[in-house]
Amino acid sequence: MQPPFLVIGAAHWDIVAHAAAPLCPGADVPGRVCRRLGGVALNLALGLAAAGQPVELVAALGRDPAGDALATALDAAGIGGRGLLRQPGATDAYVAIESEGGGLHAAVADCAGLERAGLGLLAALDDGRVPMPWCGTLVVDGNLPVAVLDRALDHPGLAGARLALVPASPAKAARLSPILGRILAARATALYTNRAEAAALAGRPLADSPAAALALRLLGAESAIVTDGAGPATFADADGAVTLTPLAAAGGSLTGAGDRFVARHLAARAEGLAPAPALCLALTAAARHIAGTAPAPTGVDAR
Repeated sequence: MQPPFLVIGAAHWDIVAHAAAPLCPGADVPGRVCRRLGGVALNLALGLAAAGQPVELVAALGRDPAGDALATALDAAGIGGRGLLRQPGATDAYVAIESEGGGLHAAVADCAGLERAGLGLLAALDDGRVPMPWCGTLVVDGNLPVAVLDRALDHPGLAGARLALVPASPAKAARLSPILGRILAARATALYTNRAEAAALAGRPLADSPAAALALRLLGAESAIVTDGAGPATFADADGAVTLTPLAAAGGSLTGAGDRFVARHLAARAEGLAPAPALCLALTAAARHIAGTAPAPTGVDAR
C-alpha cells in the first residue's frame, strides 16, 4: 500500500556547533557540537512521520558508516527506504555554526553525493521498488539538481500526484525561477517558501509574507505558504489568505526549523485541518524545534 507522501531530495548528517559566546572571524569560543539527521527532504520525512503520516523517501546515501547509520535511523523512524540510492563514496554532510541566539553564523554544505547521483537518484521510480503511479502528495526539495527535478516532475508515474515544492534557499529558488512557470502550469502546486525565497522566485522585493504569498499565487501557485522569520506567516489559496504571528522563541537552534514547519503544515492539511489551525500547528512545531515547548501563535488574520 502506498503511503500518502513521497519525498525526494537531500538526506545527510548535520554537524551543528552552537556558540556560547559572541562570534567574530578567527574566534575560538566554547559551545555545544552535535550530530543529527539533516537535509531538507530527510527533515521533511522525519517531520511527517512524527506527525503520524506514512512517508517514502527518495534520497542518495554513500556506502560508508555514515550512510549505514543514517539508513538505520530512517528505518527506526518508520520512514520508507525503498527509494534510497546507496552509491560508492561518502554520505553528504552539512556543517553549521550558530550564534548565541541560535541564528546561523556560517555553514558549509557538502552535497557531492546528491550531485553525483544525478538521474540515478530516481532509479527506484523506474524499477518498481517505489510503486507507480503515485497517487498521494509528491514533496520535492529544491536542493535537487535542475535536471533531476525536471525528470521527477515529468515522470509519467508521478503525473497524478499533488505537488508541494520547497525551494530550500534563496539561491536555490533563483535557480528554479526559469522553470517555475512551466511547473506551475503543468500541475496544482503548493509552494513553501520564506520571504527571501519568494522574492527570488518573483524577481522583486516583497514587503511581507502576505505580499509574498500573493506574488506566488499570481505566478500560478495553487497555494502559497510563506514564513518571515519572527514575523507573520501567511497561507493563501483561491479561497483567501490567513496570516498568523508566531510568538517569540529563542535559545535553541534555528537549523531545520523551517523544515519542521513545512512538514507539520503538510500533515495538518492531510488531516483535513482548515488553513488557520494548520498554520498555527506548523508555527508551533517550528517554535518547539527552536526552543522546546512554545505558546501557540497569535493574531489570526483570516480573510
